[in-house]
Amino acid sequence: MDLRLAVLGLIVAATLLASSLVVALVPTASAFDPGGPPVGGAAPTVATGNWEFVNYQPTGGSYSPQNQINKDNVQYLETKWIYPYRDAVEKTTWTGVQRGSGAPVIIVDGTVYVLMSDRRILAIDAQNGRLLWNNTYGITWDAQAEVAKYPFLQGARVHGHAINYYRDKGWLITSSMGSCNLYAVDAKTGKTAWTLKTEQICGTTAEFGDPTKGIKGTLDITGYYSSIHTHPPQFLGNIMFFPVGSASGAGGRAFVTAFDMSNPANPIKLYRTWVFPPASGDPEWAIKQCNEANGNGWYFEYPRYLEGINHPARDRTPTYLATKCTDVAPDIVRNDWIDMVPGSPTFGKIHTASAISPVWGNYPIDQETGIVAMGWGDEGPYTNLTHRYGPAIHGSGFTAFDVRTGKLVWWFDAVTRDLWDYDCSWGGIIGSVQGQKALLKGCKNGIVYALDWNTGKPFWIYDAPTIIRGGKNIQTYYGVGANNRPTDPDACCRLTKADMGKPWMNYPQKGPIVQNCYTVCLESDFAYDGKMVYVGTFNNMGTHNFGRVAAFGNNGVGGGPRTAFPQQTEWIVDANVDAVDVNTGRKVWSYKVENAAFRGGVMVTGGMVVVYAADGNLKFLDATSGKLIHEKFFGIPVSVMPTVGASKDGKMKIFAHIGGGGGFLAANSAELAGNLVAFGLPDVIPQPQVREVIKEVPKEVIKEVIKEVPKEVIKEVPKEVIKEVIKEVPKEVVKEVVKEVPKEVVQTVTVETISPISYAAIGIGVVLVVVSGVLFSRRKKA
Repeated sequence: MDLRLAVLGLIVAATLLASSLVVALVPTASAFDPGGPPVGGAAPTVATGNWEFVNYQPTGGSYSPQNQINKDNVQYLETKWIYPYRDAVEKTTWTGVQRGSGAPVIIVDGTVYVLMSDRRILAIDAQNGRLLWNNTYGITWDAQAEVAKYPFLQGARVHGHAINYYRDKGWLITSSMGSCNLYAVDAKTGKTAWTLKTEQICGTTAEFGDPTKGIKGTLDITGYYSSIHTHPPQFLGNIMFFPVGSASGAGGRAFVTAFDMSNPANPIKLYRTWVFPPASGDPEWAIKQCNEANGNGWYFEYPRYLEGINHPARDRTPTYLATKCTDVAPDIVRNDWIDMVPGSPTFGKIHTASAISPVWGNYPIDQETGIVAMGWGDEGPYTNLTHRYGPAIHGSGFTAFDVRTGKLVWWFDAVTRDLWDYDCSWGGIIGSVQGQKALLKGCKNGIVYALDWNTGKPFWIYDAPTIIRGGKNIQTYYGVGANNRPTDPDACCRLTKADMGKPWMNYPQKGPIVQNCYTVCLESDFAYDGKMVYVGTFNNMGTHNFGRVAAFGNNGVGGGPRTAFPQQTEWIVDANVDAVDVNTGRKVWSYKVENAAFRGGVMVTGGMVVVYAADGNLKFLDATSGKLIHEKFFGIPVSVMPTVGASKDGKMKIFAHIGGGGGFLAANSAELAGNLVAFGLPDVIPQPQVREVIKEVPKEVIKEVIKEVPKEVIKEVPKEVIKEVIKEVPKEVVKEVVKEVPKEVVQTVTVETISPISYAAIGIGVVLVVVSGVLFSRRKKA
């Protein structure tokens, strides 16, 4: 028996020793090897110290495969340094300037780059929080002079969602300044590398017109271009692709464009492709767009989707996902975007307030196919569409283009006839669904779409069941009617002439009304780790009314105080983070945040989903189960996604804004400049309890060892013997153990630290060796 136990102990010890030493002995990847975007829609597997794009990489996903900070040690995070944001000393002509930063920071080769809300770019040492340089081109740019020179620019309202790093160029590029101005900064020196200005990206006043005087441009444009921003560009080699949106509810004509940036001092415009019809109107616009995409155009009729899943019970698998454009009667979509009200000054043309607003979020690019896909802003003027007929493609929808030619590849009308401002501009992701490359994309309606990357055909559509669509006196009428059923005649919108001409959401009634999710149920980027999609949605009940259609501007207004609605006994505000199986589109788990909205984005790393909700808590959820692992309370809602990256010593840190202006639509603390805080692990992590390690050992082995080892034997093992045994373990034995580790295990090991559990495992292994040795020695003596 003693001999058998000795052998058993040696086997257990060898197993524990092998599993513990493998991390220590195999080579690791460079901490700053960018790895590159994975192919085929797979999630990244090479752990690096960088977070180079707003959503980690050009294909999106907000997922870092690093495991140095993980769900087993996140509770030990401590503050490593704080960088207090200071108000700029430079004068600016921007309007609507917020304090702090509203963009996630990026981390490149040990440097943190911050886009401030006032358009400064800061470079900060990730190791100690020291400022390295400060670029002020954006804050000192004369925005008012630009608007005066080009009257088709709506204004100069400063706002920035993102900053990206383009490794092969060495450039940092932020969200644009307005619709028509871009610039790049040298990441090493902080100097401005190049600029692209209004006439280069957009055009002249003669081409784009002067809406202040009612002058139409030669390109058949009558309105304004956005005063805010468009997401940073994407690159395919030297081709820089960039979408240009109009001002929300203020006319203009959206398009995509591209430049050959081989010589940034002399960029060459390659094409301009319109995504919006001319101001004079094109009755065949929707039909032509269907043909342009070779029939790969899709409409999403939400009432049909809800009917297919048997709403409100929702107890069926969806029987409807989308309607192909070739299956729609031409009469239904003819005159798309056109004012069809007889006697109107713009009858038979595009109303001056109709527009597609900019692309706010990441538009992922596929280096294999050369296709880029994006979600567009709202179909203004919300929420009174009396002077606009049709589904209004491509507003509040997705388009895919060939970057090399500008040709439309496919489109998906995600919110057919958007009466609610449910734009689709937050970040998109290239993922893999059932082995096929897919676009994973959400809209402010709270719905996530998984679409075939090459055709736009949906694999699945996920509508979070926690979002309240109807009932509870709600009159939003998105997908359901007064009786909370998709078959109600007032549910909107199906591809019928009646719905395509519906003036506002509860027509023919008038406001004010109680509604939910105006203007948003989803106001954040979501994440993808190759297995699941993690999405944050919320309910936010309020009041709403409908204003008159003006020449320019949206017309939705507040519906008055809640006390004016005595029939409404509850006003629900809550957020939910859902994990959705990427292959099936089915919910795996859900985590609820009470009494808080959610804006910004979720981030996934180290087996955790990191959520910074508007309740002032930074939460760490188990990515597998959704259970809360740890949280840090700051008491200040910031609504900006945290990111993770390494300082030059290879130590990972989580970076988060605390305070400052995080956004327009969710609770924020714009009256505070705020701080950037770096959280990391302590140099010495407290040792875990033995019971944590025992979990890793097969139960039958533990039972056998415990059963067979007499208590007096364990007492006989002096400390000095343990030390002596460690010295006596032959090197060739260690080599032999490591040799047996499968190669695929070695290949997947990247930048890591040795887990405390591994040290404990080594300790148990040594004790077992000693116990086994003592038992064997006693048997020999006997």
